[in-house]
Parts: sequence; C-alpha cells; structure tokens
Amino acid sequence: MNAIIRAIGILALTWLLQVVVFRFGVFSNGWLVICFHIYGLILLPLDLPKASYLIIGALTGAFLDVVILTGGLHMAAGAFVGLMIPKWNELITPRDGFIKGHSISVNHDGWGRFIALSTLITFSYMFVLFAVEGFKWSLIPSAFAKALCSSALNVILFSIAQGLFGEKPKTKGPKVSAYPWS
Repeated sequence: MNAIIRAIGILALTWLLQVVVFRFGVFSNGWLVICFHIYGLILLPLDLPKASYLIIGALTGAFLDVVILTGGLHMAAGAFVGLMIPKWNELITPRDGFIKGHSISVNHDGWGRFIALSTLITFSYMFVLFAVEGFKWSLIPSAFAKALCSSALNVILFSIAQGLFGEKPKTKGPKVSAYPWS
C-alpha cells in the first residue's frame, strides 16, 4: 500500500509541475512539447491491476484538460497509455519477474530498462496526442514525426529527473577509509 501512495504522490507532483512550470513548454512550432506528467505515469508500480492504469491515466489527462483547456486531448492520450502500460511492462519484465510494489528505477533496473519503458510510454502518449489533435489521416506522418521529437525531449528530461531525484543506492556497511580526510 505504501508504494501506491508514494506513486500517487509523485504523479500528483509531476502533474502540478506540468500545470505550473511546463504548461507553456511548446517549442519549434509545436514539434517539441514537454509533458512532464508522463513521468508520474512511468513511475507507477508495475503490479497494479490493468483497469487501474486506465483509470489513473484517464483521470490524469482529464484533470490536465480541465486546467489547460485542451478539450480532451490529454484524456484520450492518457486513456490509451493506461491501456498500453500493462503491455509495455510485460516487454521489460525480467525472466524472474519484479517484486510486489516495484516501481521502475535506474538503481534497481538499470538505464536500459528505464529508458525503454520511458520511450514506449512517452511515444505512445505523444503519438495519440498529436494524432487526435490533427484528426486527419493525412496528418499521421506529421504526428509520428512530432511524437518522435517530443518523446526524445521528454525522455531526456525524465532521465535527468531520475538521475537527480531517483532512489539513491543504499550503502552497505559502515564507511571506513584508510584516509583520515574521507
């Protein structure tokens, strides 16, 4: 239960940062869009029931739509990502599985798994966001390209955030050194 409360707290914090700080994070005529709240969706525990990912993703997007007036774009993208998170989690799961309440982190899973999961979730969110925004079949290639660019930017931001604020490695045993100044 503690892992779920922690994850919801992180999701609320990333959502608040999206609204307050990254709200106008649109660059290069809409080709680079910062969606920092996706980081909270990435850090959800990997063993939640499938329906809860859908509900959490849709509610996160709906709350964002209400605040920044995007008319349901983020709710559609959040609901789609909520449907896809269990599939993406299955792709990165190691052979022996994860422990109960595990959330992805660089210290436990490594940069490869973290970046793979971040890229899959972020790209699917951004692609749906841009595809629904354009709402034409002829704009799908443009939505794909915008999703690639925005996903690259967001994954870089998530990696920086994970490096700065992620779980720190636990030291084993006392720190004893032969040098008196350390």
